[in-house]
Amino acid sequence: MTIGTLDITDRQFNVEEWLELEKQSEVRHEFYYGKLIPMAGEAKKANRISKTLVKLMDDHLLEHGYEAFYLDVKVEVLPNGIYRYPDMVVAPVSDAGHEYIVKYPVMLVEVASEDSSYRDRVKKRKEYFKIPGLWYYLIISQDEIWVELHLKSDDDNWTTRYFTEPEDVIELERFGLKLSISALYKQAKV
Repeated sequence: MTIGTLDITDRQFNVEEWLELEKQSEVRHEFYYGKLIPMAGEAKKANRISKTLVKLMDDHLLEHGYEAFYLDVKVEVLPNGIYRYPDMVVAPVSDAGHEYIVKYPVMLVEVASEDSSYRDRVKKRKEYFKIPGLWYYLIISQDEIWVELHLKSDDDNWTTRYFTEPEDVIELERFGLKLSISALYKQAKV
C-alpha cells in the first residue's frame, strides 16, 4: 500500500507524519498505534444520513456553544495512540486547539453499514467509551431504521436506547434537542 511513492505497509508512523501524509493522500487513513488503516469510501446513503443529522442539529448546537463536523474531521480517541474518522462529531466551539483534530468530543456518530457494523458496535464503542468528556455515541444503520444511542450519565455509567420506528424521537438532553427518526432517515429513503 502506497501514498504517492511511500510504501506504508509495514511502517510505523508518528502522529505528525500521519497528518502530513493525510494531506497528500486520496484515501483517508485512521491512525492506530502507529499503523495507518485505510478507510473505505462512504456510501451515498450514509453521507445523506450524516448530512441530514448535521442540518437537524447545527444551528441549535451553535446557539449552545457546540459545533458539528462531518466527513474528513479526525477525532483523538487516545493521544498519540488512536485517531478515528467518525461520520460526525460534536465538540465545544472552544475545542480550537488543532486545525485537523477534535480533541474534546462530546458526541460521536457512526453510520453503520453491513461491513462496518461490528467495528462500530464493538471495537469503536470500547474505544469511544474511554474518552473522558464524551456524552453520546450514536450508531445509525444505513440499511434499516435502527439507531442506537449510548449515553453517559453524570456518574460515568453508560446506558443504551434503541430507536426502530419512524415516529420515535431521540432526546439529547444535554443539548436540549430532540431528533425525529423519520426526519433523520428522510433523505436516505430507508
